[in-house]
Amino acid sequence: MLFWLSLAVFLVLLLGSIAFAALRGLELWRAFKRLSREAGSELDRITRTSAEIELHLQAAAASGTRLDAAVTRLGHSRARLNVLTSALADARASLGRVTAVYPRK
Repeated sequence: MLFWLSLAVFLVLLLGSIAFAALRGLELWRAFKRLSREAGSELDRITRTSAEIELHLQAAAASGTRLDAAVTRLGHSRARLNVLTSALADARASLGRVTAVYPRK
């Protein structure tokens, strides 16, 4: 009798542990599926964001190229302004020497 009782307890515990392990395995499988689904959507979001960043970087590079060209043009304009300012100063000095000789009315 004790043997059959022990066997029954063993079978109940065995079936209980199998059911417990099966439920935990099912829970783990569902968690894995949820993780892979969420990770997939996050990876898609990261991919889209990376593409947007790449577009912004390309636009920034193009803006940098335009800025370099503008700075070069500005340098040429400043040099031309310096030449014109110097010529104007020379002309005013010459005019000042001429008008210094003539009396004012």
